[in-house]
Amino acid sequence: MEEVRFKRRKPAVERKISEIKEDDTRISLIGKAFKVDKMDYTFWIDDGTGVILIESEENVLPENSQIVRVIGRIIRNDEGVHIYGEVVQDFSNADIEALEEIRELERKVIPKLEGIIEFFGGEES
Repeated sequence: MEEVRFKRRKPAVERKISEIKEDDTRISLIGKAFKVDKMDYTFWIDDGTGVILIESEENVLPENSQIVRVIGRIIRNDEGVHIYGEVVQDFSNADIEALEEIRELERKVIPKLEGIIEFFGGEES
C-alpha cells in the first residue's frame, strides 16, 4: 500500500504589524478591524503598531471595530504588503492585556530556555 504524505503548512508566527520580518511567510495578528469591504472581501486591522490590509478567505468578514485574530500568508508585491487571511477569529471577548503579558514573558523566557537546551546538548527529544 502506498504511503500517503500530507504537505503541512508552515506554522504562523505571532507578530505585531510593526514586527513583520522579510523572512516571515505566515503570521498571526490581533487587532481592530475597520474599512470592511463586503464587495472585495477585504478589511484593514490596526494593532496599535500599524495597519495592514487583510484579504479574507472564504468570504468571512468581521464587523467594523471588532477585535479579531487573523492567521494568514504574507503577500508581497509591487503595491506593498498585505495578508491573505486563512483564518479570521472573533477575539472580542479575549483579554488582550493578559495576552500581551504572556507575549512579553515568552519574549524574556524562551531565549533563556533555548540557551539551556543548547548547553545540555542540543534539541529536545
